[in-house]
Parts: sequence; C-alpha cells; structure tokens
Amino acid sequence: MRKPTDSRLTQPDINYASCERTHATLCINCGDYHPDIISEELRLEPTDVSIKGRSRTNSRNRTRIEKYNIWFLCSESFVESLDLRHHLDWLLSNLIPRKEKLSALQQKVEFLTYVRCVWWSKGSGGPTLWPEQMTGLAELNLECAFDVYFFEEDNSEILLLRIADDVPNF
Repeated sequence: MRKPTDSRLTQPDINYASCERTHATLCINCGDYHPDIISEELRLEPTDVSIKGRSRTNSRNRTRIEKYNIWFLCSESFVESLDLRHHLDWLLSNLIPRKEKLSALQQKVEFLTYVRCVWWSKGSGGPTLWPEQMTGLAELNLECAFDVYFFEEDNSEILLLRIADDVPNF
C-alpha cells in the first residue's frame, strides 16, 4: 500500500541535487525590547541576536552598527542536509511545543515574527515545501520569505535574486 507521500513529485533528499547550501531562520524583531526577553519567554536559546546600537564586525572585516533588536534561531549549524524541508522540520520541532508562548509574543505590537529561508542554487530547480511544513508554519502564524542565490559554474560569481525584497537583510 502506498503512503500519502509516495504521490509527491519531490521526495526528501539530504543531497538535494539543485542546492549548494540552505538554511531556515526564525527571526523575531522585538522593537525596543532586548532579545533576551525572547529567550526567557520561549525558554530557548537563540543561535544569534542583533542588539540595536551594538558595533559588529562581519566575516569581510566590515564593521557596522546594528539597527534592530532581533532574536534568531537558525538551522544552519544543526541540520546537515541540502533539503530545505529538513531545515524547516528542525525549526518547527523547536517551535511547535512553544506555540502558545510564540503566539503571546506575536500579540505584542512591537514584535514581528517570520521565517527567512536562504537557498543557494546550483542551477535548475529550487526548494520544495510539503504540506507538513506549510501546515506547521501556518499553525505558528509565521510567514516564510526566501532569499535565493545563484552560482555561475564557470567563475563562481554569486548572482543574487531577492524574492522577498521587503524583508530586511539582517
């Protein structure tokens, strides 16, 4: 007997052929509140935070002043897969048990919550979401934005296509 997932076009694959690199991040912009309040409310440690007014040096040795207070939970260091579904599943498994706490944060006027997915494409094809990931995001009242990057094989230059250009690039 076939499983319901057998009828789907794209089966999960940790070596997703059209992907160079991917991850999913929950972002909570907390207005004038310090990101530590999110950790306390969700009882979950972030993978990173942005603290308004803090000076930060990036990997290109450029220093900038952070403009926002943002709490991040990113799958990048925890999921070894080129299939975005695995990254979203990891994120959802951390958030669904905290649904009520997350919902309470979403009720605060100052807070903005969303998931940002980054996809580095090797060429033809892109990420796939199954109903399970879409249902989980909907259950948590989270919009999902994508940053998609393309790599040219001949000179390894990065070409950026910003699908969700209204999402701040933090």
